[in-house]
Amino acid sequence: MNNTQEQIHFTVKIVLDSDNEANFTYSIDGKEVTGGGVVRTETAGIYSLDEATFARGFLFTGATITNVNKETPCAQDFSFKVSDNGRTITIIDTDENPGTACLIFNVECNGTAYESTDPQVENRGEH
Repeated sequence: MNNTQEQIHFTVKIVLDSDNEANFTYSIDGKEVTGGGVVRTETAGIYSLDEATFARGFLFTGATITNVNKETPCAQDFSFKVSDNGRTITIIDTDENPGTACLIFNVECNGTAYESTDPQVENRGEH
């Protein structure tokens, strides 16, 4: 019986650009990865804000997970948990349903809310 989920640790850097849009950069072990990254099934993606981002006052407040298409309702497979006073968010994928979900991180900085552009998360069955 194996119900231990693989954990993937991401470091998240957020920079506000000149239009006051939040630009999110994700890395694993110091190497930048695209789009938020979690594609393997039955994983827990652990996203932590880097020192500089956290020091500027950014905090995770949650995540918005929606279905990319209606035929594959896989968004319900995902859940999130904010921890470490908002510095870390864990996205858990039970992988009940194949499909692609849209994952948006919700953060705030000094009372202003921002959201990430949409990394898509794909549930790929092991079949």
